[in-house]
Amino acid sequence: MSKQMSELPSFLSGMEAKGMIEGEVIAQYELGSGRNFTYLILDWKSRAAALVDPQRDLSRVFADLASFSFRLEQVWITHTHPDHTAGLDLVLSQNPDITLVVGELDAHRLSRKILGIQSLVRIRDHQKLTVGELEFRSIATPGHSAGEMCFFLDRSSQNSNPYLFTGDTIFIRDCGRTDFEDGCDEDMFASIQKIKALPKDTVFLVGHHYAPEVATTLEREMASSPPFLCKTVEELRALP
Repeated sequence: MSKQMSELPSFLSGMEAKGMIEGEVIAQYELGSGRNFTYLILDWKSRAAALVDPQRDLSRVFADLASFSFRLEQVWITHTHPDHTAGLDLVLSQNPDITLVVGELDAHRLSRKILGIQSLVRIRDHQKLTVGELEFRSIATPGHSAGEMCFFLDRSSQNSNPYLFTGDTIFIRDCGRTDFEDGCDEDMFASIQKIKALPKDTVFLVGHHYAPEVATTLEREMASSPPFLCKTVEELRALP
């Protein structure tokens, strides 16, 4: 039976983050008072892992990695607002050789100590990133922050949903604020149009648990999300 395009993987179809599920390439955790989502990317063949947007209390994340004998090799940052980097010092103190990936236009918010590490990788639009045998590409999505990056995993060859880590660019039925430092309505509108070109069954792994659900798909957002229904920057700017 063919999968409906809007169907979510079962572990992402509920109302709470479920952590690490054996065999799944994504683990989702809700952490901190801001209801942030922190994620693991997991290559089960090589047991290599990457951590996306680390919040401060990572005890459950570290316990899950140890339980399944994974090596944490990388940290990926969608953008450098403090709620998405609060756990970075802890991760680096425990893993001093870990590779840190951040958009080149967002790195300026990191501390001088972090900016000085040799394994810092500043990325731009459309670069390849790998975790074990999993291959992603970066998608520059300014609007909430000038250097914001989404990370896209295409799994069409495996007849599985693609994944997109959206940071604070996209929320469920909403998009990120543009009134912060280096936010921009025009950039946000352009980023949404860029994301619309992805496969419709792409699962959005958002940065905060602001809706009842923990995940959504591009198809669902194009049908019901006010920012995705906007046809002009002016319409986007007028949204409440």
